[in-house]
Amino acid sequence: MFAGIIVPGRGYGPQAPLLDLASEALADREMPVETVRWDVPDGLLNIGPEPFVRAHVAAAIHRLSMSAPDAQPVIIAKSLGSYAAVLAAERQLPAIWLTPLLHIEAVAEAIGRNPAPALLVGGTRDRSWLPEVATATGKRVVTITGGDHGLRPPGPLRAYAQALGDVGTAIEEFLAQL
Repeated sequence: MFAGIIVPGRGYGPQAPLLDLASEALADREMPVETVRWDVPDGLLNIGPEPFVRAHVAAAIHRLSMSAPDAQPVIIAKSLGSYAAVLAAERQLPAIWLTPLLHIEAVAEAIGRNPAPALLVGGTRDRSWLPEVATATGKRVVTITGGDHGLRPPGPLRAYAQALGDVGTAIEEFLAQL
């Protein structure tokens, strides 16, 4: 059995659309969910956020091991949460990386060296999304054309709804293949 660990971004909480879709996909499969909640301190990005993210995600994994001891964690992280890639690689945990910070070498390298399955999702208007780096990880990649860091393409809301639908479907397919 698998269980999800939902990891927010810096200003993108677990109730925001992409992480809400992931939570719903987990609930549809009756998979336990542990949600990380944090207040990101000012200046964190200047001193290196990996230990902060690691501590929160490790605590969530521990809580999950208490509530669902037989469950294999799947990390589902948005942006800042992608600093959990190093921890995921060390523990060989499958993951869904929503707008991962691929411009951070340690994040991209950890995603690529993790032998567990992963899904990477990003948008072409996001400076953190480097399609060639995403592809080089050898993991499944979904690119939202015109998507910004929240994966919203320009134009009418219909385009954003379609992008969310595409991401939701990719999440469902990834979870079904675990």
